[in-house]
Amino acid sequence: MSTFAIAGLQLEGPNGDNVDLVITEIDDVMRRFPWIEMIVCPELACGTDLACAEPMPGPREERFQEVARRHGIWLLPGSLHESDGDLVYNTTPVISPEGEVVTRHRKLFPWCPYENTVVSGSQHTVFEIPGVATFGVSICYDMWFPESIRSLVWQGAEVILHPTLTSSLDRDVELAMVRAHAAQNQCYFFDVNLSGPLGVGQSLIAGPGGEVIYHAGKGREIIPLKLDLSYLRDVRKNGWQNLGQPLKSFRDSRLRYPQYEEDPDSAALNALGPLTLAQRAGRNLDH
Repeated sequence: MSTFAIAGLQLEGPNGDNVDLVITEIDDVMRRFPWIEMIVCPELACGTDLACAEPMPGPREERFQEVARRHGIWLLPGSLHESDGDLVYNTTPVISPEGEVVTRHRKLFPWCPYENTVVSGSQHTVFEIPGVATFGVSICYDMWFPESIRSLVWQGAEVILHPTLTSSLDRDVELAMVRAHAAQNQCYFFDVNLSGPLGVGQSLIAGPGGEVIYHAGKGREIIPLKLDLSYLRDVRKNGWQNLGQPLKSFRDSRLRYPQYEEDPDSAALNALGPLTLAQRAGRNLDH
């Protein structure tokens, strides 16, 4: 198959349990665009409240399994808070058209020091849709660490699915990262952000040359697109516009990277001190 249809749902995300809202939005999209083969929702679109955390499998995830099965689509319902004993993860399930959870991605890099109630996952998550492509999953702050995206591509990912929840003024920097990741890794990068009141929207889908395929506004938007995988594979083989072939250059390089050697230690990074929340300068906050 040379094309694959994905809809990004840049949804409004009020606080609380939003599962019913997200399911309604998915049903509406499938009524309007029945040709869609996959839906991707934003990070924590179903609610940011830690009180909703539950084990996986669990009732909330099972509701989305039924939705995927009913519509016959691949579904990433954003991410959910997953409880595992005393730990809480920020987790995106990947659900097949048969309603099966084929994998789950636990966010690798919680947005510390703010997202400090969530622990880190450890798996670089890819999955294959036979006859279509290999997909990688990344959540929000994960993409600030380029190694995490390169790891997905190293495992064969051609499309990066990236639910996010960004509400801050560094969104413009993230948009630059989306394009850079797409160009450096010659992949489609499908970034879907939450809109108001919790997020600033501006979802961005970039192609394997780093080109902008679609850049959303700040409000609620539905983004149905057909990705051309034959084009992506030509870019990987011959370079974007027959220019650079960075994946082949990376593959063929024999460079070593000291930060990945055994017992990596950096005096420069150690000197930065602990990862803590910034405080007002010159103010004793204990009084």
